Formats: sequence, C-alpha cells, structure tokens
Amino acid sequence: MKDPHVHAEKTPVPGFGHAAIRSTITEATGLVPSLPKTVGTGCRLRRPIAMISTAPEKITCLVCREWAREEYLTWAGMARAAAKLAEAEPRSAAARRRPPRTTSAPRSALTARFEVIR
Repeated sequence: MKDPHVHAEKTPVPGFGHAAIRSTITEATGLVPSLPKTVGTGCRLRRPIAMISTAPEKITCLVCREWAREEYLTWAGMARAAAKLAEAEPRSAAARRRPPRTTSAPRSALTARFEVIR
C-alpha cells in the first residue's frame, strides 16, 4: 500500500525546501538545476518530492507535523532572541571600534565598483 500522507520536508531552514532553493538558483543564474526524486522528511523516511510540503497546514503525517512544529518553534525562538539582542544593543561592538570613514581617503577600484550610485 502506498503512503497517502503529505510529509514535511527536512531542510536546514524550515519553509525553504528544494523547490525554493531551485527557484532561487534559477533567478540568480538562469540555469535550472534538477530536483531530487526523493527527499528526507521529518519522520526520517525518504519520500517522493511530490508528497512533501513546507506549508504546515498541508502536512498530514502526524510525526512530520510534530517535527515541523518543534522546528518552527525553535527557529521562532532564535529569531525572537536575535530581535531582543538587536533592540538592546543597536550598534555592534565592531562598529563602535571602527574609525569613521573620511571622504578624502583614497578608495580602491574594487570599492568603487560596488558603490551604489544614486
């Protein structure tokens, strides 16, 4: 019997699976990489890419749903902690130690290439 459930794709960053990576590479380079036939899931099985999802409301495998919930809560906690640090310390220690840049300082050709022209 085939597995009728939709599984959660196991990715380094929740919600950003193989399909999202493929579209990003395509937009950046114009080349279309091929997708794998099977991918790892939250329930530690390999399933066809057609039977996976990164959207929590579409996941029907209960083990994958629990795994995705824990993963999303972990990443949300990290984002919350990073936001608190940014609010508490808006300027990093490295930015404070760096001397202010003067306009009369010579610039390299590489720096001039990446400067934004307004």
